[in-house]
Amino acid sequence: MVRKTILLNNELAEQVALLSRTEDRDFSSSLRHALRIGLLALQNPELTAGEIKDILEARAELEAGRVEELDLEDL
Repeated sequence: MVRKTILLNNELAEQVALLSRTEDRDFSSSLRHALRIGLLALQNPELTAGEIKDILEARAELEAGRVEELDLEDL
């Protein structure tokens, strides 16, 4: 991980601090999370932020082995 110093205006810093409290993350983790979602939203303008968060959550669950592939023949 790379350390960088950035300047945030007070309003943005307060929004990240609120996100930190609501999602039980530290400030840096919240900022990284919001930045990741924002960058993905710019790259995928057809998706909402909620859809992007759902995709990231599903990917993490798959990587953690918490889901298995659906076999359509079993339906």
